[in-house]
Amino acid sequence: MKEAGRPAQRGSAFAQPGRATPDELGEGVDLCHQDPVIQAVLEAADGLAAVLNPQRQILAMNPGLRDLFAPEGAGTCQGLRLGEALGCVRAEEGPDGCGSSAACQRCGALASVLATQASGDMASGECLLRLRREGRHEAREFAVRTLPLRVAGHALTLLSLRDISAQKRLERLDRTFLHDLSRTLDGLKASSEIMQQAGAGPAAVAEQILRLADTLKAEVDFNQWLQQAERGDLRPDIRPVSPAVVLDELAERLGKEAAGRLIRLPLPEGAALLHTDPALLGRVLLNMVLNAQEALPPGGQVRIWHEVREGRPTFVVQNPGCMPGEVADRVFQRSFSTKAARGRGLGTYGMKVLGESVLGGTVGFATDWEEGTRFFIELPPGI
Repeated sequence: MKEAGRPAQRGSAFAQPGRATPDELGEGVDLCHQDPVIQAVLEAADGLAAVLNPQRQILAMNPGLRDLFAPEGAGTCQGLRLGEALGCVRAEEGPDGCGSSAACQRCGALASVLATQASGDMASGECLLRLRREGRHEAREFAVRTLPLRVAGHALTLLSLRDISAQKRLERLDRTFLHDLSRTLDGLKASSEIMQQAGAGPAAVAEQILRLADTLKAEVDFNQWLQQAERGDLRPDIRPVSPAVVLDELAERLGKEAAGRLIRLPLPEGAALLHTDPALLGRVLLNMVLNAQEALPPGGQVRIWHEVREGRPTFVVQNPGCMPGEVADRVFQRSFSTKAARGRGLGTYGMKVLGESVLGGTVGFATDWEEGTRFFIELPPGI
């Protein structure tokens, strides 16, 4: 099985492979710099813009895109494709770089460029990118528009990007966090009313209120941690903790019903202490378990276990299903969810950000019909 979040390739490259020769590339760059129309179009473009050759390589870009992704100067990105210039984590997976991996088939920017090149008409869409910059994860969402350009007999493409990350963040806040807040408060109110009518004792009422309050606080903490991690401001509280304690606390956070659908395999004999942030690790594992349980058939169960892989303490969460390729390719993207309107689009993305950018581990998955789907986090070797 292919691990580390990279499903096996399925078929040939999505986009036409091949790149311009150095002479062809230089000719295209000179053409863009010398043509006043192209320069005027780039200056007037709304948001971020670049001119691409037929091989989808960057020939020129506007100041906004240059300053955001190429502060050293436009020359650093000439000849690269968009994903390579931006640092997309998928850009190096395919045989011909950006545009040639299985995951690229779901890229809105690439689909728009190819549509314009094929039809000669304007195209548009949305592009969700996961970048790794300066050792941390960064997610960006763009509205994409492409237009055909023909200059001195050369067929070029104008690519325009408008950053809608803030808009998407507000949509997620409304769709997920505020929804969870409302649902938890509704549960608190309903439980209190039921207990009141049933004449429940103070201890039972207090226990229910405490459980729902803990659930609400966990969601607040998760959203705060994620925002801090994206900014690079979250510092883990590293201390020794046993794998058994991590799993015990996970079961407690899950609650009786969810914990009843989780099979916990025995720990390896003499399992060593971990050196990590227990709260952040617990949240990563909680997301893994909840994600796995949402994919279960009726009566199904999820398994979790701890092992050591080449000196790296590892937790694995397994469900019996196999992810479709279109899901596997986008599973760690922010804002992507398989649950339509009720989906969070943050669960698996949060695993990746907290597990790798903050805890310094490796978060990935493997999926096939023989062994099901296994999400894992490999932590740094113990001190």
